[in-house]
Amino acid sequence: MSTDSMRTDSMRTELRSHRDPRAATEALARRVVSPLTGLVPSIGFYARVRRGTRVVLTTCDLAGVHHLVGGPAARPGAHHIGAASLTVTDAVIRSLAESIERYAHYAFPAHHRFAVAPSADPPGPAVPPGALFDDDQHADPGFPFDRPDPAAPLGWWRMTALTGGPDLFVPAQSTLVGYRPGEAEPWLHPAVSTGTAAHTDPGAALLNAVRELVQLDATMGHWHTATRSVRIGFDQRTRALADLVDRYWDGRAPRPEFHLLPSPDLPGFTVACLLRAAAVGGPAVSVGLGASAGLTTAMFKALVEGTALVSLFSTSPVPPGEEADEEPERFLDLNGNVTHYSEPANARVVEDRFADCDTASAADLPPDVTTDTRDAVHRYLEAFRATGKRLLHGDLTTPDVRRLGFHVHRVWSPDLLPLSLPGAPARLHRRYLDYGGYRPSPIHPYP
Repeated sequence: MSTDSMRTDSMRTELRSHRDPRAATEALARRVVSPLTGLVPSIGFYARVRRGTRVVLTTCDLAGVHHLVGGPAARPGAHHIGAASLTVTDAVIRSLAESIERYAHYAFPAHHRFAVAPSADPPGPAVPPGALFDDDQHADPGFPFDRPDPAAPLGWWRMTALTGGPDLFVPAQSTLVGYRPGEAEPWLHPAVSTGTAAHTDPGAALLNAVRELVQLDATMGHWHTATRSVRIGFDQRTRALADLVDRYWDGRAPRPEFHLLPSPDLPGFTVACLLRAAAVGGPAVSVGLGASAGLTTAMFKALVEGTALVSLFSTSPVPPGEEADEEPERFLDLNGNVTHYSEPANARVVEDRFADCDTASAADLPPDVTTDTRDAVHRYLEAFRATGKRLLHGDLTTPDVRRLGFHVHRVWSPDLLPLSLPGAPARLHRRYLDYGGYRPSPIHPYP
């Protein structure tokens, strides 16, 4: 066995089975965090206000990944890496794993050679780029994306078809955040990391990646159509979650409000959690997301994500470089929209969208599905196949990530809605038809 393999197995064993999770997390942090040579220069901790919500919030930035791709340095916080949790250990390991996931999106292109060919003549069986934006969007002089041109060169990489059929070449610019199009390559659609997950267990990484992809499909399908959410009423099924809220969350603020965001044809629960400002201040409204096969688990994930956003935007209401008076329809990053809705004058849009809902007690919603990781992945694959959707997979695990004992898996489906830039929704995406059709809507509130 090689030295690298021995080191990888040792780290994986330590992270999975160490009797002291804190010691295992600290061991990983010693290898990942360093201001000189680390993947992460430092871990930031946000202090809570007196008598405020008693959760731990950690944040990270990546060290110099722009050098890998030749792009400009990212401003602090631009990678959206952070976690909220009830314990320091859990918050730190989640932030480190998310840092590894984001890093892989930049490191993989540096390790990979891309085929360059026009979409009219791809290097093999391929998913050609379709028209996602309408004429009105392209007519806006500030709109950043080009129309598809079958003769223009594109960078391609091959992904494995999990739902059957041959492997398919896909546009790198739509699937890898760290890919930089060539000078002659049109910019057709932004890549986001949605659908990517890092874990010491490759099966868990794959499952988490698929769940995230389905979660964002339901989220965009709700916001940009007339689909109604379901406001979840607390009852015996949610008693444990209610106890956590009573114990750890700020009792001076309105109670968190949870909405089920239904998918028309894919399994699992996608939940949005609305958090509103306490009398002592904070963002007027923040929306967190969570997905799971268990309802209360999805609700808890949405709660802690929303809590992280509250903390971040309470301490830095206007991200560096963001103009507060920019027109909302021109927001082309995933910070300005959250800041916009943190202001009381704008939060009404979010309130009104979620007020258009049905209501149900938690006990009246579908039951949880308890399976192991393998069966959970199989359940998603069967649903994709049954509804004629493609699900593609790529392994973004680079040698340095593998030496840390992690796997990074990327899944992507051209048949699901991607997380759009706030001012550039993919209005022509055919998936909107499954949600009743796209309707004009304000910028979404999700980071």
